Amino acid sequence: MDRYTIQVRWLRLAYKLPAAVAATLFFAGLAAAARAVVPRGRADKAGAALCHGWSRTLCAILSVRRDVDGPIPIDGAFLVASNHVSYLDILVLGSLYPSVFLAKREIASWPVFGWVARAAGTLFIDRDQGKDVVRAGREMAARLGSGVPITIFPEGRASDGTSILPFQPSLLEPAARTGVPCWAVSISYETPGSAPSPSRTVCWHDSESLLTHFPRLVGLRRVVACVSFAQAPIRADNRKTLASALWERANATFTPVRQESS
Repeated sequence: MDRYTIQVRWLRLAYKLPAAVAATLFFAGLAAAARAVVPRGRADKAGAALCHGWSRTLCAILSVRRDVDGPIPIDGAFLVASNHVSYLDILVLGSLYPSVFLAKREIASWPVFGWVARAAGTLFIDRDQGKDVVRAGREMAARLGSGVPITIFPEGRASDGTSILPFQPSLLEPAARTGVPCWAVSISYETPGSAPSPSRTVCWHDSESLLTHFPRLVGLRRVVACVSFAQAPIRADNRKTLASALWERANATFTPVRQESS
């Protein structure tokens, strides 16, 4: 990487990173205030709306363009099931429709993301504890029952972007039980003008520190998120049937993420 490219990346970091932190603090404060004054039945909807605003703002700051194919769900309670390659998936999907997310427990303690995630009413799950799926399922069903959309990543972990891992049926039990419409989504990324592949600069699926990876993402000139929604939602009262059908629809529109050249 030449000196000019390095200098440009540092300049992007110099204005994008403080702006991202400031926006996050602002929306986290609004979300916390909303939960303190809004009646409990409406607090989750308010949190979903604020998460939507935060995600749109962060996508603008980080120069993330969303190219969307298919209808974006907007009305009533629904569940979105998407493949997962990066924490950026949360911002991309959150910028397209109001929703609360089901996320791994560790995110609650993250700087930047964790602040607003907790305040916005994100549902956290401990993936190392099998019984926690039951608790999370009850909370998901309660949110759906009160008309709040939920977004999940039913692969159970982030992948390297070469394929979509099987969807775990256990995470879809609340949707099957409540009968809400479920939308399959696939996400992929491209980074025009960047020599390193998006598998290195956008995807985050190994043990690399967030504090190491995030500056690399922020330093990009532009990120294009390719988001494909299924043409119609799925309803099924069997979680295994639902998981299989959603995976098939997501996989049908998935474009693998460009990997590093060997």
